[in-house]
Amino acid sequence: MIIKMNWYVLYVFSNKTNKILSNLNQRKELTAFIPKTEVFHRQAKKKTTKDMFDNYIFVKSDLKQNDFNDLLLSMKDKNDGLIKQLENAEVSALREKEIEFFNNVLDKDNVARVSVGYQEEGKTIITEGPLLHYQDYIVRVMKHHCTAQLDLPFFDRKIILGVELISKN
Repeated sequence: MIIKMNWYVLYVFSNKTNKILSNLNQRKELTAFIPKTEVFHRQAKKKTTKDMFDNYIFVKSDLKQNDFNDLLLSMKDKNDGLIKQLENAEVSALREKEIEFFNNVLDKDNVARVSVGYQEEGKTIITEGPLLHYQDYIVRVMKHHCTAQLDLPFFDRKIILGVELISKN
């Protein structure tokens, strides 16, 4: 029997993020992480990672919503920097499409690696990387920052991932 993991998203004070992440990961029924995005820096010709969403912690668990809420409540004293749980129509678990997206773009280290592509007739064509299956959702490429903005709803936040544009050969 396959147990479907629920994904929850917590919004926290920036100075408490690591403490809360550590506290959550001490619980065997939880896997907490901060999704990262890799960015290519053209002038330095190197890649770095940064948080995909500032002040957000993602939590995977087989706990149902009410059980997860109870667990968070029981950890209230340890997690004093927790501001709120993000919710979709009164349910904080991510929708299946959102989970599928993050499963597709994040690697085993929870990093969305830089995609590689080129531009042709105003359209960005991805040749490799996590954006390969999401190139039709790219609405804007910021060439100077080597990033692409996706038109995918995620709690009304923009999803911006790294992209290295090369010449088409």
